[in-house]
Amino acid sequence: MRIKTNLILLLVLLLFSCTEKSEEDHVTEWISENAIQISTVKPGNGFEDLLPIGEMIGDARIVSLGEPTHGNREVFQLKHRLIEYLVVEKDFDIFALECPFGEAFDINRYVLDGIGDPEKAIAGIYFWTYDTEEVLDLIKWMRLYNVNPENPKKVKFYGLDVQDPQRAARVMLAYLKKVDPNLEKKVRPELGILEVPFSDPKGVGRRQWIPEEYDSLSLNYIQKVMKAFDSKKESYVASSSLNEWLLAKQHARQIEIYISDAANAGIERDYGQAENIRWTLDYEGVDSKMIVWAHNFHVANMILAEDDNEGVDYKGYKCMGFHLKKWYGDQLKIVGLFYNQGEFSALDDNIPSAGFKTFNVGSAKHGSLEHTLINANLHNAYLDLSNIPKNGPIYDWLDKPLPTRYSWGFYNQSRSEDYYQIHKLSTEFDALLFLDKTTATVPIDKSDYDHIWLFNKKLEHPTNLNFEESNIGESPKGWITWSKFKRLGVTMTTSDDAYSGNKSLMIHRPDGLAYGEIGANVLQSIDALPYLGKNIRLKAAAKAKTDSSTFAFLHLLIEANTDDETYVGNPPLFDSLDKFRIEGNEWQEIVIEAYVPENAHSITYSAHLRDFGTVWIDAIEIEIIE
Repeated sequence: MRIKTNLILLLVLLLFSCTEKSEEDHVTEWISENAIQISTVKPGNGFEDLLPIGEMIGDARIVSLGEPTHGNREVFQLKHRLIEYLVVEKDFDIFALECPFGEAFDINRYVLDGIGDPEKAIAGIYFWTYDTEEVLDLIKWMRLYNVNPENPKKVKFYGLDVQDPQRAARVMLAYLKKVDPNLEKKVRPELGILEVPFSDPKGVGRRQWIPEEYDSLSLNYIQKVMKAFDSKKESYVASSSLNEWLLAKQHARQIEIYISDAANAGIERDYGQAENIRWTLDYEGVDSKMIVWAHNFHVANMILAEDDNEGVDYKGYKCMGFHLKKWYGDQLKIVGLFYNQGEFSALDDNIPSAGFKTFNVGSAKHGSLEHTLINANLHNAYLDLSNIPKNGPIYDWLDKPLPTRYSWGFYNQSRSEDYYQIHKLSTEFDALLFLDKTTATVPIDKSDYDHIWLFNKKLEHPTNLNFEESNIGESPKGWITWSKFKRLGVTMTTSDDAYSGNKSLMIHRPDGLAYGEIGANVLQSIDALPYLGKNIRLKAAAKAKTDSSTFAFLHLLIEANTDDETYVGNPPLFDSLDKFRIEGNEWQEIVIEAYVPENAHSITYSAHLRDFGTVWIDAIEIEIIE
């Protein structure tokens, strides 16, 4: 009997263990029961399936839309569709993109008043991540919405990021010159470099690392400027207007954050993004409602732990969403967007880099958020996280750190396992949208990114330095003439106006609207090997036809070997900056001398034109000083 009883107990236990659900079973069942299918990602297809998202949003004033990478086409399209819904049905009227605060006003100029060209305006925000057909479609939709007289409340376009100082510095210095010329003269020698556009095609058009921009003197001067904005507000407003004062002060604040961010290992950036959002809402008034578009990392209500992300090695970093949630509480709704597999666009972070390309990844790894969502049979779906169970296996799963697919604007295929960002869904997002498969975003002009990290494709020796090898009216052989400059109306051609011989290089940009702070240049990059450990002399003849608001200059840059680290972000070994100006419409000789260290990798020389006008260069020589 005893043996029989034990057998019965064993069978009961086995039966019970077979029927007991695992945590994963509970979770996938709950997800399946609560997820709502999204019918399509493509905008212009109605809003019926988006109504549950609207119910979750309620009367919130801010909706932040994340993204797992900066290059999933269907993620961008779905966000566009959500933006249409929020504008048309929920009365949202402000859109803020993860792009420079100052330069975004050139897009708003088009969106609000139809001034300018949207393709050129997108080029002016520098970010390759949003220089895409998908974002262009969104901007064009905003313009069409604003043109419609049946829509009295217009949509406005803002930038929320603080990474690029050129426009901010230009606006700030111009304003100070108007209202406080003595202070402008005092700070310009130190802060004036921030408004110079170097627009390096090798660095996707952004400025090189300039250590002088982040020193204690720069920080001291910008802090003096910020104090002056407050202490002299009455006189500043009297010499301008309250609106001008508000805008100029916030542009100056971008510089303060930019300098502080670099000086403090990047910890200021997300706070600065949140501050720009708060400023914009205050500036637009109490009835304004904002849609925020940024990476999941930024929008999340998150404080990093030490091991949250291999690319961030410090604990306690507070993301933009953390600051906004602290300030706005339930008035902020955060929607994370995630994907399982497929294509996305990014810059190749391998060495040597393959530049801008399409990557393809398989299904997400076991234990990831995406793997669980696929097990719950989700494909294109929405999941509300705002009313989750307060305890039990569902809460336990949502409250634990989960790896999720991500990449920034960079990706290294050889380290694919590193590209998982830890998120805790219970506190970091109010909802999530999930797509099983994506394709890559479509750049407006892919050739704009053919020269990224040309550093690794430098010429063996100088070529066509007198431009005699090229035909009149054509691009000079052996020189980089960037397609993005051409999009902005710049011509970079061989001219018959020569200093010696029959030909020279001419850069010409006709007067017109400015887009961003992109300064046209033509460059050549050569191997530094023959010059290692030696002093060199760069000579050129040049002249320029510009007005007093702009300038041209000759530039020499010597950069280090990068076999063991990423190129972008390393300070140059030598940088002549904008010190060698090209002045006057008569030919002049310009000479730059520099030492080439033993660890140099490339030498780059270039002619630059800020804004509009014409510059010619000829008879270039680069020689070793014996």
